[in-house]
Amino acid sequence: MYTLKSFVQSLNTFHWKTDYKQFCQVLNLDKGQYSLQKYHHFENLCKALNEFDSDSLAKLVEAGAIAEQK
Repeated sequence: MYTLKSFVQSLNTFHWKTDYKQFCQVLNLDKGQYSLQKYHHFENLCKALNEFDSDSLAKLVEAGAIAEQK
C-alpha cells in the first residue's frame, strides 16, 4: 500500500512527466471541456498537496478517519 508521501510523489511525478493528452488517455476521457476541467482540478490538487508536509497530511488523514468512525 502506498504511504501518503509516495502517493503525493506519484501524483507529482505524473503531473510533471505527462500532459493533458496523456491525462485523458490514463483516465479514458475524450478531449473536451469536461476533461480539460478535470485536468485543471488535477493540477490544482497537486499544487495544494504540495502546500503541506507529509506529517501534516498524515495527521489530517488520521483525524478524518477517526471522525468517520464516529
